[in-house]
Amino acid sequence: MKATKYFMIPLLALLASGCQDEERSTVQPANGEEVKFDATLGQNTTRTIYGPESDNAFPIYWVNGDEVIVSSPECANSNGVGTANYKVTVNSATQNYATSLDKTSEIGVRWGENETASFYSVYPASGAELGSNYSTVTLNMPDEQECDIVKEDGKDVVRPNMDACFMYAKTAGVKSGETVNLKYIPLSTAIRFKLQGPSKGNAVTVNSITLTAPAGVTISGEFNVNLASADTDGNVMPTTTVIDGSNTVYITATDPKTHGYLTLGIGESVEMNAFLLLTGETTISDDWSIQIATGDGHRYTKKLGGQSGDNMTLVPGKIHRLPDLPNLDGNAEWDASNWMINIPRNVYLSEISIPGSWNSLNSDSQDNTSIEAQYNAGIRAFHIDTRWKAAELGLGTSNYARVDDLGVANGSRSEDIISLSHSGRLMNCNAPSFEATLSEITKHVQREEYMVVICTFAQDSYDYNRDNGGWEQRISEICANNSAVIDARKLDQNTVVKDVLGSVIVIVNTENSVSIANSKCLFMNMGMTLDRAEFTGYPYYQRGLTEGDNVPSGIEVYGTHAQLSTENQGYTSSSRGYVPSLTERKEKGQNILSWSHTNYNDLDNYAHNAWIYMGLGGYLEDSSESDKTTSGTVAQSLNNWINGKITEMDTNGFYPVGIVLMNKATDYSNVAKNILLLNTKYRQAYDPDRSPITGLYPDGGSTMQSVAPGYSSGMIDNQTDAIGWTRIR
Repeated sequence: MKATKYFMIPLLALLASGCQDEERSTVQPANGEEVKFDATLGQNTTRTIYGPESDNAFPIYWVNGDEVIVSSPECANSNGVGTANYKVTVNSATQNYATSLDKTSEIGVRWGENETASFYSVYPASGAELGSNYSTVTLNMPDEQECDIVKEDGKDVVRPNMDACFMYAKTAGVKSGETVNLKYIPLSTAIRFKLQGPSKGNAVTVNSITLTAPAGVTISGEFNVNLASADTDGNVMPTTTVIDGSNTVYITATDPKTHGYLTLGIGESVEMNAFLLLTGETTISDDWSIQIATGDGHRYTKKLGGQSGDNMTLVPGKIHRLPDLPNLDGNAEWDASNWMINIPRNVYLSEISIPGSWNSLNSDSQDNTSIEAQYNAGIRAFHIDTRWKAAELGLGTSNYARVDDLGVANGSRSEDIISLSHSGRLMNCNAPSFEATLSEITKHVQREEYMVVICTFAQDSYDYNRDNGGWEQRISEICANNSAVIDARKLDQNTVVKDVLGSVIVIVNTENSVSIANSKCLFMNMGMTLDRAEFTGYPYYQRGLTEGDNVPSGIEVYGTHAQLSTENQGYTSSSRGYVPSLTERKEKGQNILSWSHTNYNDLDNYAHNAWIYMGLGGYLEDSSESDKTTSGTVAQSLNNWINGKITEMDTNGFYPVGIVLMNKATDYSNVAKNILLLNTKYRQAYDPDRSPITGLYPDGGSTMQSVAPGYSSGMIDNQTDAIGWTRIR
């Protein structure tokens, strides 16, 4: 049986008083005079879509500055003007009505030569594109709906985005010169439900909520709405047809100050809303579902359909209540393979934080040099320090050595010297090759994630084949034959997660000027030999990423690193360049974090063309200790430092830390985990024109941010208690 919940229509309309007809002006203006609109509207309140539920009704309130579009076919002739935008004015915080509709440009709607005219209006103006006949509109119901978390009486309350609260008004047959009364009626359909936190254990962070209809049922996207087909009281709704749409609506709830996602503790709950556009009454079958993505890499899914015979009908323009959803309970351990499962696919790469290993194959830097072990610990960025390798074993330092291929500096001490016209270190022939190492890394990348490889050239090494492109050319040749390496020429500042899934980005960090046509790599000149004046004189390194033939990618790198450090005051080494102190390295890192915090917490004005690179590995120059020992000191100092900064974000606001390369990565898997989970703790900057679910551009143009309320069909889901959530790991 249906339990109807109506809108409070008096609180939705621009109403005249009961005796208004007698008070209207009798003056007949000449063609071209502006139309006057009544401006009485319902109760005023703070910024919220709903007033408190009362008498089976949810009032909608105007907010000062709300904009509507008004049109009239009959006014669009002779000296008339057929359409204009207007904004609502509310002068007092205590009054319960809007005082006026004020045009937003110099010219408002003007009377034409007809004796009468019909008027149509849509809220919000930003979501409507008026048709050429002045009585139809194209509406864009967003498939991504952002909600704000606010405190009311000390409790978190989620407020939907009013841009999706589509309403329409139709007033027919108004005599020329009379004041026009616009009565607004909800057009969007709302689904309202209670989201419940865990019944035991730890608090749960909710990254997103996805409402999914069956294939072929459109609930978001682009719709054509014929306002002329509606009546003036909402008994007959406008004819609505799909232009291009989706069967999903994706909802996020974040704190507008910290950008943190909604967190629910034991026994806590919050009311949520999903907003749809429908072409008519629609039955919720068992093919409908709601999915909750949480910050710990889990997804909970609940089918919404009930048993056969239940009345599950959605009505356009009304509110529908779902049964309370099950508690977000679960006891499975966190799995690093799920690090990216809940990140929206339209998020810019500049927003992603990735833990990595410094000198990934070097036993001096890593206690466990297994790529698989590092991957399982959450590492998704790998630093490969390359060096040419000899063709055969057993060559002494006075012997000639032939270069075999590009290898990896893995900490071996059996290095040979080429005593030809040049000198410099080689790895011996049993050192791993770069080609095999890259293959080992790329075979681990999963379809729903991406990884990064950063390549350098070991200091004091033989610079073989420089005239033909050197080690950078060889890396490019190897990457060309590895299908998992993405072609970097596709990447720019607008690249999003969807664009790189299932692939590895290779960045070559060189101190040489290179020109390598058709390389799949990105290049940056931020070499390992530090210049004292630059390191101490600037807050951090800033380099542009380029393609192999020196074409700018449009991406900047804000970075810092050092292979060799000191615990005391920095100094200049004759062979290694400037050697900074650990304190200086933290200062450079903090400068980058401060920039990131400022930039990414201004979502109206942020820059997304910068990738952050923090090389926190290396070792101390101490002749009394091995590199393995001093690299542990560096790890203890810098790994714990970055972990502390991430922990502080829980109260100070979230922001990306970029690519973080660490010593002893498997020993500090808790730091890697915290960096990965950082991606799911806050609302990241994203491309608003692409779907957060698929990352694709919708046909027909950009998406919008939108929302609304009205009636409950009394939906009963008899499976709620019996089945509960289906959890996907």
